Amino acid sequence: MTTFVPNVELLLQAAVDYLDAELLSTLEGYHHFQLRICVNTLRIVAREMAQAPAFEQQEQERLQHLLGHAGSVAELNGELNDRIASNQLPLDAPGLAEHLRDTLRGALAINNPTWIARPLATL
Repeated sequence: MTTFVPNVELLLQAAVDYLDAELLSTLEGYHHFQLRICVNTLRIVAREMAQAPAFEQQEQERLQHLLGHAGSVAELNGELNDRIASNQLPLDAPGLAEHLRDTLRGALAINNPTWIARPLATL
């Protein structure tokens, strides 16, 4: 992309800032609510773009360690699900709870980061 066009993250942030700071306060009722949803959705998209690649890499590494071989995140998650469902991998397997907790934390960091600030026991 040419250097004369701001990157996608900056464009997205500019749109969110305008919608939230300028437009939202001019609306009421249904349209105010719908724009709030739109702003929140765009913020999730921005966090997904910024954070998901690292979270997915970390998840893949944890899955490979747990299952003992390489594969895509989708393949490894499918296998993990199958092993847990068939009792081939017990719920108290070393590293399983930590993997699930870390995966949930990554998802929440993108979807609703305010949940991360809560004590883990309340999740």
